[in-house]
Amino acid sequence: MLQQIKSVFRNNDTINLMAVSLYTKAVQPIIAKRNAARLGLKLNFSDQLIDIYGNNQHIRISRKHIIYLDGVMNDFRYYADAVEPDESGIVDFSRSKAHIVKGYDLHPIIFPALAEPMATTSQYLEFANLSEGSVSIDLGAYSGLTSIMFRELSGTTGKVIAIDADDLNIVAIKENLKNYHEKTGKTVDLLEGAVWTHSDGIKFSQEGNMGSSATDIVGRRVKSTRLVKSFTLMNVAEMFHLDRVDFIKCDIEGAEAYIFGDKDFFSKYTPRIIVEAHLVDGASTANTVKKALEPFGYKFKIIQQAGEGLPLMECWVA
Repeated sequence: MLQQIKSVFRNNDTINLMAVSLYTKAVQPIIAKRNAARLGLKLNFSDQLIDIYGNNQHIRISRKHIIYLDGVMNDFRYYADAVEPDESGIVDFSRSKAHIVKGYDLHPIIFPALAEPMATTSQYLEFANLSEGSVSIDLGAYSGLTSIMFRELSGTTGKVIAIDADDLNIVAIKENLKNYHEKTGKTVDLLEGAVWTHSDGIKFSQEGNMGSSATDIVGRRVKSTRLVKSFTLMNVAEMFHLDRVDFIKCDIEGAEAYIFGDKDFFSKYTPRIIVEAHLVDGASTANTVKKALEPFGYKFKIIQQAGEGLPLMECWVA
């Protein structure tokens, strides 16, 4: 019965949006202020913004991204220390804007909302083992910063394909990749769409943040949804005529539970894969990913993600 009720909420747009609206406007602010006090933080809510204060630092996020508030509070220093504050002393993630990222000095990076701290990117790089000529696929590229870092470690002949389906993310990615090319002469390929189990297109929930994903997974929790192009992993390899794939970063908000059963792809390529495992219907996707990849000879290790509650799953063929 519980699963049937969940299914009704996920598949009924009106019920889903009403429930999300009621929770975020009336319930979550009360809970958030209690949690903030427990963490030694202070919150201020306005019509459009949420300001978070602690440790002589100030983070600002958009009210429409209140779903991320608990995460930002729990990992306050992780986000506050990710970028340099603006001239007002605020780490402002409330809108798409350029930030000076700590640990990356080639050019400012435009983030659609929350920053991607270099702490997590460093974990990707440590596992990826990239070198001259390496080929990487960045699933859920968000701002494109991770794609840029993969390209930096792949020498003059390396290749990186950044994939994202969120319109606001794509605007940021294009600008960041352009600035990167102007600084270094290196390119990163951008593919607009989502990796999925087929190439027929999927409904996609867009929010201009890190949580955009297929509506089959997250439901229609925001008003902006549209049909986007979809590709299998093998489709991507064929489109770019890839002779090798060395590394895949996968942060696609639950879709990792569906995409790794691509026998055509894994019969030809055995890349190292790092996955941010998510909760879908209350269960971690790690077990599903493991079951999908084990037949192709993969081994696995779960590690704690820097500054995040969600774990990272390292996958490799021994």
